[in-house]
Amino acid sequence: MKKVFMTLALLGGLCTYAVAETVSDTLVIENVDRVKIETRDTVQRIVISGAKDDPDFHYVQRIAIPDSSAVRRTIKSVRDFNKITIKKNGKESKFGSSVHVNLGLNTMLSAPDGYDFKMWPSFDFGVSLMLDWTPYGKMNVWSIGFGLDWRKYRMSNDTYWMKTLNDVMQLAPYGTSVSNAKTRLSVFSLQVPLLYTHTFDRNEDWKLTLGGILNFNTGAHAERHYKSQGEVYDIETQAIGQRPVTIDILVALDTPVLPIYCKYCPMKFFKDDRGPKMNQLSIGFWF
Repeated sequence: MKKVFMTLALLGGLCTYAVAETVSDTLVIENVDRVKIETRDTVQRIVISGAKDDPDFHYVQRIAIPDSSAVRRTIKSVRDFNKITIKKNGKESKFGSSVHVNLGLNTMLSAPDGYDFKMWPSFDFGVSLMLDWTPYGKMNVWSIGFGLDWRKYRMSNDTYWMKTLNDVMQLAPYGTSVSNAKTRLSVFSLQVPLLYTHTFDRNEDWKLTLGGILNFNTGAHAERHYKSQGEVYDIETQAIGQRPVTIDILVALDTPVLPIYCKYCPMKFFKDDRGPKMNQLSIGFWF
């Protein structure tokens, strides 16, 4: 009988130890190299790589969660916040940066008769530094940035820009003794692009970018170059009355061959009553 009681007591102790081990939910791992937490709709996965004196340590735990409201995140230190990414349904939300360069040809649309713009050799060259936000996957990117843009618009060789006494810009014919005549408008702008880019394939060969570009047209002038009676003349006309702020509509397409873009300004180039009514158009390559 005494042996029976001793046996029962021993079994009870083992059961108590087993229960204690089962309900314990505290795991202490020192000097962790990396902790990765992935939260899906109903499951949270915790991966710990590397530990004290054991760089090959690897721990994985999956936790079932009843709903997304059961997950709480608290970050007490923002010193290394730029190194933190949050995953939702296995996709990362992150910030990055990029540089965009456009090189294309220019012209003016809706210009009155007699205003003959030449798309070649007019050109549009711009460069922008962008801040990119990729919400939950690389297929969709929102971008905002700051850029610089230079545009030149070539005219026919028969006329040049002149400013009237009322500060109105209009065309006038060159004299009969003039040769080697060239006429153009030049514009410099500070830009703030706001863009959205969608990627259609995993190889990122096909992308569509849509958005608007806010232009601060800080500088513009008309130029004419010609030769008359053996003398060469280069004349610039300043304060031509361009609109100080305009907005461009941008459409760009990345293809496996070349990235292309089209940029159109629905706002008139000149201020009201300062010149002919016309709209800027650029097409070219987008990198």
